[in-house]
Amino acid sequence: MTTIQSRAEKQEARPLVAVVAGSGLVARCAIDAGADLLLALNAGMYRTHGVGTLAAFLPLGDANEQTDRLLRWDVLPHAKSTPVFAGLFCGDDESSLIAYLDRWREWGVGGIVNWPALGFVDGEYGRVLQENGFNTEAESKLLTLAKSRGFQTLGFALSNDQLESFLDAGVDGLILNLGLTKQLDDVRDRRDQMQQAVTRMNEMLNLANRLKPNVPCLAFGGPITTADDLKTLMRQTSVHGFAGGSVFERLPVEAAITSTIHRFQSSMETVDYERSARGFGPMIGRSPEMLEVFDLIKRVAGHSVNVCIEGESGTGKELVAAQIHRLSRRHAGPFITLNCGAIPDSLLESELFGHEKGAFTDADRRRRGKFELADSGTLFLDEVADLSPRGQVALLRVIQQQEVTPIGSEVSRSLDVRVLTASNRPLREQVEQGLFREDLYYRLNQITLKIPPLRSRRDDLTLLAQEIARRLHSEMNRKSFDISPAFQNKLLQHSWPGNFRELEGVLRESAIREDGDVLHGRHFIPDGISSSSGRQSDDSHRPITPVLDLENSLAGDTTVSNRMKAEAAVQQCHGNKTLAAKTLGISRKTLYCWLKEDNVD
Repeated sequence: MTTIQSRAEKQEARPLVAVVAGSGLVARCAIDAGADLLLALNAGMYRTHGVGTLAAFLPLGDANEQTDRLLRWDVLPHAKSTPVFAGLFCGDDESSLIAYLDRWREWGVGGIVNWPALGFVDGEYGRVLQENGFNTEAESKLLTLAKSRGFQTLGFALSNDQLESFLDAGVDGLILNLGLTKQLDDVRDRRDQMQQAVTRMNEMLNLANRLKPNVPCLAFGGPITTADDLKTLMRQTSVHGFAGGSVFERLPVEAAITSTIHRFQSSMETVDYERSARGFGPMIGRSPEMLEVFDLIKRVAGHSVNVCIEGESGTGKELVAAQIHRLSRRHAGPFITLNCGAIPDSLLESELFGHEKGAFTDADRRRRGKFELADSGTLFLDEVADLSPRGQVALLRVIQQQEVTPIGSEVSRSLDVRVLTASNRPLREQVEQGLFREDLYYRLNQITLKIPPLRSRRDDLTLLAQEIARRLHSEMNRKSFDISPAFQNKLLQHSWPGNFRELEGVLRESAIREDGDVLHGRHFIPDGISSSSGRQSDDSHRPITPVLDLENSLAGDTTVSNRMKAEAAVQQCHGNKTLAAKTLGISRKTLYCWLKEDNVD
């Protein structure tokens, strides 16, 4: 069998990867993926039973017998030519250890690791083990015995003393433990933990290389849970590779199972939603806010009224306009869009009304305008508040007369066009500030449809994120993406000033930065605000005044209604209705009922 030393030298271009396989499935997948080493440690068996690695250090069974079964039935049948190192515990007498070593040698096991490693056990239990001879010296003797029987040896070291003892025993390599495997979602915590891991690893590596230059060393555990983490460690240390169990087994399995179950559980909800929202096409939402929008869309779609759609950038105003057209009697006609903010004022009339050939320089052919193109259908004017005064006058004229005259023509053309407009600024306020014509406002705004921002419809956040993930997997030619529960929780903690576009950007960045089928969003730092205001304000970090204190302070005031309590709670919770309901001790449904009540208790 190729020695650990030669493998480490051969793999200089990339790290050695050793997988602790607790089942045949993990062993097979590890071999198929190209793992360099397989480690058969009884800790893997405990992980497959749904308990943590630390169970391997408890007196729950014979550790060596457990490893023996693991080797025979799960690891060796799938190992092929990949070297297998087996964990051997120093607790048995020498004759028993020799019996295991000889049998495993016949089976094709090539190496031995001191496992369960006694360095993990501390406190009173550790003291008792030490007093009964279960210590680093016993582990060193075990490794020496294994080497004398023809095995390569790896010393699993948790301290500098153990490292020195194992090198004195002549081990072929070291597994240097960085602590229990920790998956940290907070970026700052990860950064701190990684820096501590780098410092600790360099300390142990420096000592190892002083005692035995170029001894192969593998990192194990700690905050190294992704390929990026290992890349960071290898850039800042001279470690030869990584050995892991939970990283390759428990963490991805937990994420995959959790995500799969959640998808199965939500499948019927999705079907029910699709049935209840049939015809809304790409519009997604089950929150009360969006259900109210859907209802209003259905009500206005069948009437030939001009609709002004208001909402922040990224809330899906064009989707709403397209849905109104789709449900209208004009659905067989064209749906034409124009972004008023993207057209220079000098070209606006040509865009809206068209021009004849030769009407001006470069007018080498007749061009139909947006109004003519939208005849018998719908014209959607996005960002209509950006129209100049000249553009507003031109738009008012064509809406009033229901006819257009192309530039350079003397012939007017009658039109039948429904006009839908959108603005990220309330047009009423623009009128009051003298920035938008009042007569045009009343022509365009026969009814207003307001789209709630993403922070006000948090019930839809997971649904929207899953839809984006579904699109990304197709777009990026990757397997389908799932979103880990921890990432979903981080998404809920953000205020989303950029709404859907920002959410899409965050998920796209995660898909680019991360490998695997589950997105963890480790690079995303939420702002921690879920207020109804789009940005952080000066008082955004002030503690929320408990609504209960407000109620108590007004207990003697009979004029305080449920609606007043609900409005106060929503305001104090920065627009987060779920938190407001929880603070009041009522359900979200009751909160909505209170908000709709008259000011009479």
